[in-house]
Amino acid sequence: MMLTFKQIEALYWVVQLGGFANAAERLNTTQSAITKRIQELETSFNIQIFDRSGKKATLTRTGEELLEMAADLLGRRDQMLLKMKGFKPFSGSLRLGITEITAMTWLPQLMQALRTSFPELIVQPKIGMAWQLQQSLLNGQLDMAILHWEIRHPYLEIEPIAQVDFGWAGSPSVISPAKVYTPEDISRMNIIRQDPDSALNAIYDEWLAPYTSQSNLFTINSLQAMVGLAVAGFGVACIATGYFAELFKSRKLVLARTTKPMPTSMYCAMYAKQSNPMFYQEIARIARDVCDFSRPYGGGLGGGLGT
Repeated sequence: MMLTFKQIEALYWVVQLGGFANAAERLNTTQSAITKRIQELETSFNIQIFDRSGKKATLTRTGEELLEMAADLLGRRDQMLLKMKGFKPFSGSLRLGITEITAMTWLPQLMQALRTSFPELIVQPKIGMAWQLQQSLLNGQLDMAILHWEIRHPYLEIEPIAQVDFGWAGSPSVISPAKVYTPEDISRMNIIRQDPDSALNAIYDEWLAPYTSQSNLFTINSLQAMVGLAVAGFGVACIATGYFAELFKSRKLVLARTTKPMPTSMYCAMYAKQSNPMFYQEIARIARDVCDFSRPYGGGLGGGLGT
């Protein structure tokens, strides 16, 4: 009788992702192959891992005990492989969720670094709004996501990547460099925000508290559209100051001086607990090494708005 890591992975991911089809997608194979690996385990060792008597297969007591050991074995395997310099065994896919600002800045550098470290790994980025990405992560549709610390979840492990500074900004016709604004002052202005699924809204609201913005102009889901409206004088927006630095230098936008420190957000790599932590910690380490939220990729989209 032989026990293989393919069988162990099949068991682990069927349970973690809630089904054979999802496990097959995660492991880049077919559903029938996953079913065969589970059946081989049960037949070879004369055990029952899943109770198939109901509408949905559930773990037996034996299955629960094996799952705990499977998670430990996979974690130890990953730890060993990562310690073996020059041995780059990770294959399959990494479904990585990112928000727009990561896509506009350091995503290409991350992709290149991952290709160098893990030549056999296929990285599949998905760009979306933070809350949507968090749900995809919890549902097993993503393996990892780079998200705001503000939307952390008890079921997710968190690895800090980098802090991003934000500031309230508007065109010279809206923001006066001579004035110091209070949260109440900002709340009374036209505030240009992202889609409600953006985690940035939590940052805005926390900074404005106890005041509530009176007039909101939502864009669909685009930082560029939001900043474009601010440049055009439609209101103020809370934006990443480093990324849009050229707009401040060119005086297309003015950064408001405020009585309260400007908001910040820690971007973090998040992934499901008990899911190959050493591997994901290494991905997070690589992300920390290459991340730069202030440098627009490809020559700087931020400086061109309004021209």
